[in-house]
Amino acid sequence: MGVEKSPVYRCIECNKESRELYRDYGHGVLKITICKSCQKPVDKYIEYDPVIILINAMLCKAQAYRHVLFNTTISIHGKLCIFCLLCEAYTRWLQLPGSSNKTDPGDFIRYAKEWDFYRLFGIAALEQSAFLAGIFIVLYLQTAGFVSSIASDYFPVLR
Repeated sequence: MGVEKSPVYRCIECNKESRELYRDYGHGVLKITICKSCQKPVDKYIEYDPVIILINAMLCKAQAYRHVLFNTTISIHGKLCIFCLLCEAYTRWLQLPGSSNKTDPGDFIRYAKEWDFYRLFGIAALEQSAFLAGIFIVLYLQTAGFVSSIASDYFPVLR
């Protein structure tokens, strides 16, 4: 028997380790854990709707990234996929003419350019989906061909 290791979470504000995100007192009573380092909730996103979390991640909020990467049960493949899509969209967005790192709240053109980020995220998601579908189709066809060639070699009745 192996020793069961308790999960380690991370504070979304200061990135320090935490043993728990919340404490369940039963009868629907939950208390969010406060980080010992920064004195803020370890992960406020456990109460948020997934759509809000995704929007915050698209807005490049580090807290949303930390929530998805460290404090969720999404498989590492899913986390890597989301992270790569966001990075790809952001890289493409920065390369657009007129894109800059200005953070002036009065810069209305920046807000109009934000929609370009969402469009590029969608394009990156479609490209990645097509790429993965192509890989699976090729693998399926190779496997089907391999199985049929072995079957005809070992079972001549099937020819």
